[in-house]
Amino acid sequence: MSTGFMPLIGMAGATILADGVWLYLHHGYHQALFRDVQQAPLQVRWIPALLVYVVILAAVYYFAVVPSKSTIEALKKGALLGFAMYGLYDLTNYATLTNYSFTMTFSDMAWGTFLCALVAGTGYYLRKQ
Repeated sequence: MSTGFMPLIGMAGATILADGVWLYLHHGYHQALFRDVQQAPLQVRWIPALLVYVVILAAVYYFAVVPSKSTIEALKKGALLGFAMYGLYDLTNYATLTNYSFTMTFSDMAWGTFLCALVAGTGYYLRKQ
């Protein structure tokens, strides 16, 4: 069993790689959506954005990786956690922001479900090495 930070480093790497590709491929859509929602171009606040990833990684590690007894269990728990976290964010936005689209709500929830499953699977695999 791996001790130390290797599972978290691997989880962070998987998150950066996967989410980086996702955000790059959907950059134009996100720019247009947020311009419509806030009537101004998207401007990222980098410290809070970084803290979002820290919270996601900590939650996935604690609630999906650590208690799991198999890779499949970690993937399922990660997927459920991603669905809950991204769903809370996206459904709140859809409920309260007039121009927040259903397409963004659905696609981001699906992405969060996949991403957290991937990260949980990565963390579990590295933890068991």
